[in-house]
Amino acid sequence: MKKRLLSLLLAAAMVVSAAACGGGSATPSGSTEPTPTKAAKATQAVKATTAPTATPTPVPVETMKFSQAPSIKSKDAVEKRLPAKDDVFIEQVDANGSPLAIGNYGGQINLLQASGSWDLSRPMLESIIHYNTDGTYYANVIKEFSYSSDYKVWTFKLREGMKWSDGEPFTADDIVFWYEVCHKTNFDGKKDGWSAPLEEVNGVVQKGQFAVLTKVNDYEVTWTFQNPKYPASFIENGDFKWCWAPKHYLTDLVPSYYLTGETLDEDATAKANEQALINAQKKGLSYSSIKDLGKALTYNWWNVSGLPTLNAWVLSTEPGKNSNKGDYCECVRNEYFWKVDAKGQQLPYCDLLTFTKVAENEQQLLLIRSGKLDLCDIAMKDISSTLSDMGEKGKLITYSSVNWGSPQITFNYTTTDSKFAELFAKKEFRQAMSISVDRTEVSGLLNDGFLAGGQCAPQEGNFGYDKEWINKWTEYDVAAAKKLLESCGLKMGADGFYDFADGTDLVLTFYFYSDKNQNDEYEILKQYWNKAGIKTDSKGFTTEAFDQEIDNNTWLAVIGPHTSIGGLGLRSRVAPFVPVAQAAEWYGDYGTYYQTKGEKGVKPVGEFQKLIDLYEKWNSTPDKETRDKLELQIYDIHKENLFSIAYLRSAGEYKIINSELKNYPTQLIWDDLYQNNNIAHFWVCFK
Repeated sequence: MKKRLLSLLLAAAMVVSAAACGGGSATPSGSTEPTPTKAAKATQAVKATTAPTATPTPVPVETMKFSQAPSIKSKDAVEKRLPAKDDVFIEQVDANGSPLAIGNYGGQINLLQASGSWDLSRPMLESIIHYNTDGTYYANVIKEFSYSSDYKVWTFKLREGMKWSDGEPFTADDIVFWYEVCHKTNFDGKKDGWSAPLEEVNGVVQKGQFAVLTKVNDYEVTWTFQNPKYPASFIENGDFKWCWAPKHYLTDLVPSYYLTGETLDEDATAKANEQALINAQKKGLSYSSIKDLGKALTYNWWNVSGLPTLNAWVLSTEPGKNSNKGDYCECVRNEYFWKVDAKGQQLPYCDLLTFTKVAENEQQLLLIRSGKLDLCDIAMKDISSTLSDMGEKGKLITYSSVNWGSPQITFNYTTTDSKFAELFAKKEFRQAMSISVDRTEVSGLLNDGFLAGGQCAPQEGNFGYDKEWINKWTEYDVAAAKKLLESCGLKMGADGFYDFADGTDLVLTFYFYSDKNQNDEYEILKQYWNKAGIKTDSKGFTTEAFDQEIDNNTWLAVIGPHTSIGGLGLRSRVAPFVPVAQAAEWYGDYGTYYQTKGEKGVKPVGEFQKLIDLYEKWNSTPDKETRDKLELQIYDIHKENLFSIAYLRSAGEYKIINSELKNYPTQLIWDDLYQNNNIAHFWVCFK
C-alpha cells in the first residue's frame, strides 16, 4: 500500500507542477458556530489551503494601471468595468505553473464546432474553482471560500464590483436566484440528478433535502448543512461548476409560480408558462416548452445569444453567427471581463472565438494546414504527415489520458439471460476473452504500433498505477484461453465454436456506437475471438438508441462503452468506478438500483456491493490520506476482477495547434474535472 501511495505523489511530479492565481481555497476555520452569519464572520480570516506547488510573484495591485483592448468602444473607463482593485483576478501562470508571456490584443482563435450542448463552453467556461494539472485548485469566479471545522457551514465570498457581460452587477442575489428559483425548483433540469447542495448522511445523498443558503451581504453567502459536507462532494466535484444566474435578465422569463412558490391549478400553470415563453420571444428566444427554456437559460446558458455571462467571450447576437447549431458561430469579447494580466491589461487578448463545423476529418486537416484553423484534434495516423506539411507553422500538443486503456469491452453482469449472467460472473471467462487476443498485432492494425498492449488499469503516471495490474491477462495464449472456456462449462460444437453446456449456441453480441470507429475495432478483435472458439456478432446504434438499449438492460456486451472505466479518480467522477448511478455499462442495473434506492434495477451483490460500501466510507471521510487508501481498495477490487477488459494502453488526446498561438500550455491532462481543453485558459492566449 505504501509503495502505491508513493506512486501517487510521483505522478504529480511527472506532470509539471502547477500554481494557483488570483485566489485560493480554504482550510477549516475552527468555527463550530451553527448560525450562518456568525460562522461566516468566523471564517473570513481563513485563506486558501489547497495551495499549488508553486506561487507567482505577488503583483502590487494598488499601483497597477489598467488598460483595455483597442477594439472596446465602451464609454465607461476600464477601471469602472473591472472589480475593485483588491478583487481583480490577475493571471500570471498557466495550469502547469509556468509564467505567462504578456500578450498583445486583437485577432481571433479559430476552433471547430460540433454543435454539442457543451462545445462552446469548454474553451471559456468560468466556474467556481479552477484546477491546476497537479490536482490543486483555487477560487475562480468567487474570491474565496472557507468552511467550518465541522464541515457544516460553507462560506463563499464574491468579488466586489464584478459585473455581468451586460454591465449589471454580479452579487449574492444572483446566487440566491439560481438556487431558490432555478435549481431547487428543477427549472434548470438538475434537481432529479446529482446536486452538490444536497444533504448527505454517511456519504449517501438525501434527495430533495437541500442545504440552507443565506445571503450575508451583497458579496457573501453561506451554505448550511445538517450533516458534514466534505470538499470532495461539494467544492471539488466537477458537476458543481457554477451556482449563479443573472437575476436581472431572467426574472420575467421564469414562470411566476417558480418565483412565488405557489401551487397553481392546471389552467393557471399553463397561463404562467405561456407568459414566460412570450417574454422569452420578446428577447429573441424561441422555445416550445418551459422545460426546454429552463434548461437552456440556466444549464446550457452559454448557447443562448444575448444572455449575460461571466465568461471572457459571449455568444454573438448577430444573425448567422449566433447559434451553435449552425455551420459557423462567433463568441465576442466580454468588455466587463474581470481578469487582467500581470501588467494590468484586461483579458481576453483575442477579440473573437470562432467555431466552424466540418463534415469530415480530412476537411479539418485542410483548414489547420492552411492556417484557417488554430487548433484541432488529430488521429495518431495523421500526426506525422500533418506536421511535415505544416513545418514550423504547426506543433503537436498532447493531453495525457486518464482512461484505463483502449479499446475497452465490458459485459452486462445484470443481464436477464441466466446463462450469460452465469458466464460473465466467472473471472475465467473474462481472462479467456483477454488472453485470446494478440495485442501486438492489434496495435499494428489499429495504430501502426503506436500504442503498447495493456489492460484496463490506471496508466503510468496516473493515480493507482500498478505495473502488475496493467500487464495482467495480456499474454497471448489461445490454447490457455480454450482451457479457461472449458473450465467455465462450455462445450466445443461441431462448427468449431463453443456452446453452452446444454448444447445451445453461444453468440455474444457486442453493441457499439455507429458514429464512431468501434466497429473497426470489433472486426479486428473478432478474428482472435473466432480462433479461440468464441462466436460473436455486433450491432451498431446511434447515440440515442444505444443509450436506450443500455437503459432497458437489453444488451450482453459493449465495445467502446459510453462511460469507460477511467478518470482522475473518484474526485473527478465516481460513476466510472463504482455502481452508484445509471451511467456506466459495466455495472448495468446495479447502478439503477443504487440511484433509485432500490425502487428499480438489480440489487448489488458481492464485489459490486463492496465497491459501494467503500465509496460511502470514502465520501464521508475528510482526511485525504484515508480517502486515498479507501480509493486504492476500490482499485484493488477492479484489479482482482477486471470487470472491463482493455487491449492497448490508453491513447492521449492529440491536437495540432497553430504555432502563432502563444501561452497555450503543454503537458496537460484531458479530463472532465478539468473541463477538458478549458484547462488551456484560452483567455490568456494571443497571436
